[in-house]
Amino acid sequence: MKRLVILSACLAISLAGWAQGNRNDSLRMDSIIHSLPDVMVKGNRPIVKVKGATLTYDLPQLIKNHPVDNAYEAIKQLPGVSEQDEALTLNAQSVTVMIDGKTSTMTSEQLYSLLKTIPTSRIANAEVVYSAPARYQVKGQVINLLLKHNTGFHSLQGEFFGGYTHQNRNSYTERTSLLFTNKKWEIDMLYSFGHGKRYYYYENEFAHTLTDGTSYAFSTHSDNIKRHLNHNIRLGINYHLAKDHQLSFAYTSQLNNTRGTSEDDGDFTSLLRIHAKSQFHNFRLDYSTPFGFSAGAEYTYYNSPDEQWLKSSLYDEIYDITSQQRIDKWYAYLKQEHDLGKDWGLNYGINYTTSRDKSSQENNNKSSDGNTIQTEDQMCFYVGASKSFGQKLTMEASLMEEYYHTPIWDEWNLFPTLSITYLPKAGHIIQFDLDCDRDYPTYWSVKNFTTYNAGGYGKIVGNPTLKPSRDLSLSLTYILHSRYVASLFFNNSKDEFRQLPYQSDKKKEMEYKHVNFDHVNQVGLMLTAPINIGNWWQNRLTFTGVYQNDKNSHFYDLPFDRSKWFCQAQWNGTFLLGKHVLLNLDASVHTDAIQGIIDIPASGYLNAALTWKPLKDDKFQLKAYCNDIFETGDNHLHDTYRGQHVINNMYFGRIIGLSLTYRFGGYKAKQHEEVDTSRFGK
Repeated sequence: MKRLVILSACLAISLAGWAQGNRNDSLRMDSIIHSLPDVMVKGNRPIVKVKGATLTYDLPQLIKNHPVDNAYEAIKQLPGVSEQDEALTLNAQSVTVMIDGKTSTMTSEQLYSLLKTIPTSRIANAEVVYSAPARYQVKGQVINLLLKHNTGFHSLQGEFFGGYTHQNRNSYTERTSLLFTNKKWEIDMLYSFGHGKRYYYYENEFAHTLTDGTSYAFSTHSDNIKRHLNHNIRLGINYHLAKDHQLSFAYTSQLNNTRGTSEDDGDFTSLLRIHAKSQFHNFRLDYSTPFGFSAGAEYTYYNSPDEQWLKSSLYDEIYDITSQQRIDKWYAYLKQEHDLGKDWGLNYGINYTTSRDKSSQENNNKSSDGNTIQTEDQMCFYVGASKSFGQKLTMEASLMEEYYHTPIWDEWNLFPTLSITYLPKAGHIIQFDLDCDRDYPTYWSVKNFTTYNAGGYGKIVGNPTLKPSRDLSLSLTYILHSRYVASLFFNNSKDEFRQLPYQSDKKKEMEYKHVNFDHVNQVGLMLTAPINIGNWWQNRLTFTGVYQNDKNSHFYDLPFDRSKWFCQAQWNGTFLLGKHVLLNLDASVHTDAIQGIIDIPASGYLNAALTWKPLKDDKFQLKAYCNDIFETGDNHLHDTYRGQHVINNMYFGRIIGLSLTYRFGGYKAKQHEEVDTSRFGK
């Protein structure tokens, strides 16, 4: 608690200093920020431009003088973007990341792994779409990362990166990127190798009462060590057949090997050993033309065998479980865009996805096993139109008809989108977005399999009847001077699925399972403002406030209807300590929040980084950093709802790191498209 007080005081001092500098009111603005200091540098470049439904952010300008060295960290600098449970969100909602406008069959986890290997020197800018039109061939919110291209002359460019991190144990990352170009070809190669160990611990507390009145109370301390070897490989080839005719091929591979141990002591003891391996291979071919037609196909192979061995004194049992998941997934699309003249645009297309999931699990000590094969088909037809009414008003709308088929579900769904953009005067942007979406659970979460945690007391079970969610989003965004952003949003998700714990009233065990809520509703406001003081201090302040209502009328014998206000304040400050040295401070605080019956206590963090760039064109960069300095950013989950009593306090520790980057050949950039792997994994 003292650390949170210190952290909050740091934020308060910074905000107070900013407010003190605003007394002169020399530049009037809207209600987001009432004034700017006289010492503010005038004539800053706009960070955002608008075209139709798309907000284009100058991401290189946003991350300039910030200690980010990969695309994943760069995206987190966009207004409204934050990281929750190791996933990117936009305005507190899930967001799809694309690269160069291309969809992919990678899962979110695999996509994020690839983004962390893409150097920031390859980024051109980023597009944010709060309601993706059907021509994007994805639904919901989208961040489209655009990468630089360099063709027309012979060149060889590259980058070498080495990183060291210490979070109770040591980890290392080595990465190399090469780009060869000439008049016809672009050949892009990337390899990243991550290896090392990680240590963290849990403090768990359980109180459990059965219907017969029997009560149990126990607490444990859990030490966890993970050793990992991760390989990321990418080869991309672009061939320019003729002017604006391009044939693209990409191969992406990820090979992961993790060994972990978890030892519990306290009121009972246990030892858990896990060995998980996975390999992922993705092949993609695209063809684009200058007359608006494009087509492509993609194949993804994913295989993940793992072993879990658990011995626990709680039940005096040994669990020896082997499981495997293999997925083959195919995707193909055709799309066409027309310029009809008189500021009218028309687009239409079709895409088809089919997958085959073969999964198995065996408990070697109980001679029980399961083997499932499930196929899934999804076909989408869409049509969209856009219209500009003079220089100030544009509108884009689309309709997508989707057919979704599994052994359980056979449905047709219609998804409309609408985006209206109005520019009342130069530098002022007002945008309204409406979007309907559908989200699907991971393949593994709908399997009737069981794994264990918490020394065998916790059972992680699948839910074969889990439904896809149905989502509606509305947002109204106002941008002032192309720099200051305010966004009011409403999100309604019916049949939202979340994983929650439940202590059985029949026996001494706790079950973790994905369940469908009646709904999750959110109403929120996001404000962000960049403030530069002189030419030596750059700041960005972001505030997000959300009212959330979670309802589930059929959660075991514990129906709930819970609401909560929560907010998050973020401050990023960069100090120019000289011609070649930068100091960056990054702080965040969020208040109590909820997820179903779970309470999430307040937390925050303060990060610091020192960057040295001694050469021209940033060819050489040395960075030293410390994240979560006061160790206040750890996750804590508390469930004391109606007789349940589960307390999980997770401690990961501060991160100390050092990285070295070297670029040669005037390293520009090449595209890396992403693969949607959000439904793979266990």
